Amino acid sequence: MKKNYPIYILLTILFLYSCNGSKKYFKAAERLEKQGLVNEAAEYYLESLQRKPTNVDARVKLKSVGQKYASNLSSDFFRSFNTQQLESSLESFEKLKDFSSRTAALNVVMDYPKSYEEDYQKTVENYCSKNYNLAYDLVNHGKYSDAITHINKIKKYNPNYKTTKQLEIISYCEPLYQSAIISLENKNYASALVSLSTIKSKTENYKDYNELYELSSAQQSKSFILIQPKTNSDNSEKEIKDYLFNNFTQVAAQKFSTIKLINNTPFEASTGSSDLLSNNSNVDLIQAIRKATGADYFYTYNVSNKKELNTGPIKSTFLAYNEVKTKKNDTLIITEYKPVNYNLVKGSRSYSYDYQYKIINAFSNQIISTQTQNIISQDAMEYNEFTKGFNGNINSVFPYNPQQTAPAARYNPRNWRGMFSAKNTLKSFDDLKTETNNKTIDFFTTSVINNIK
Repeated sequence: MKKNYPIYILLTILFLYSCNGSKKYFKAAERLEKQGLVNEAAEYYLESLQRKPTNVDARVKLKSVGQKYASNLSSDFFRSFNTQQLESSLESFEKLKDFSSRTAALNVVMDYPKSYEEDYQKTVENYCSKNYNLAYDLVNHGKYSDAITHINKIKKYNPNYKTTKQLEIISYCEPLYQSAIISLENKNYASALVSLSTIKSKTENYKDYNELYELSSAQQSKSFILIQPKTNSDNSEKEIKDYLFNNFTQVAAQKFSTIKLINNTPFEASTGSSDLLSNNSNVDLIQAIRKATGADYFYTYNVSNKKELNTGPIKSTFLAYNEVKTKKNDTLIITEYKPVNYNLVKGSRSYSYDYQYKIINAFSNQIISTQTQNIISQDAMEYNEFTKGFNGNINSVFPYNPQQTAPAARYNPRNWRGMFSAKNTLKSFDDLKTETNNKTIDFFTTSVINNIK
């Protein structure tokens, strides 16, 4: 008979798949009970009562069959507890508690010896003690992954048991720490940084982690000198160049973690520095500067071709038609469409300049990245305005004469009417200038992060 239990349970589940009523679960529970599957039947009686708490038959059956299930779990716990089968006894009692709490929520109380509560706590204590001793021994023998298995078992019941937290930190961090040490000895700083960063996610106080992390980060970091561009004779872009230089410096200090900006060097203030870097005849001088500053790269930039364009406002006059209804008498209303002059106003404003940068390898004097980008911010307006004041209802105005326009040629005037309340001012050049400079700062940030590695 037992060999057919799995098949019978599967058929019962398939039977219930297409139905969810209390009666269906009750009938399934009866079938399971007749087969001697008391535990499974109790669960189905419980489900039946959950779906319909007023089902008296399900309540009576749950009390009788559920009690048998609870008694079975109690017996399993008692047997396992007395034979020191810790995991088995914990599993049995937790099933008993779970089932009892679910039936109690439906006012069906399961009885079991209350002394088992105390026995359960003793089991938890013995279980934690056993796994703690095993984990402690495994940590001392360097078997950290095995120790984690037992630590997780302790954490399920008592995360604060003795020095479990310390054992967990050691088991997690020590393999990573040893890996980082080996990587540092082999001067593989990138690998060391990965291991140390993983330790950081767990704790920042493991051994001399902080010192090793700083060492690895320093070895990974690159440095560069930001070269301030020359000022043109007419100083037309001087304000932009100075503004960008100051903001580039701030961004480098605030946003770059593994890239260091070398500031305040005499070389940086040289007006001809950009040309100097591009001249291969000055290799010795460039190398001398590199050695003196410790720079890995030079970043040069220039701003040119600044433009401020203002178009409009350009006005084009058109005719609209205002619907006017006149009441002649109680039954006659005359509808007329009177012409109204309006302007379509268009205008635009833009601010732009060309931004060019070069990133030069300080060791080889080779340009590793260069690009010229037109950075632009612009604004536009397009709106309708009546040439004279209009105090009527805008929804009575049409862009065509409905009396003279064929139905097929008419269109929904909603968007056209909306143009009378559309934006009718342009951003100032100061606002556009700020937007353009911010775009350039973002472009600078991206160019550094993507190319200085």
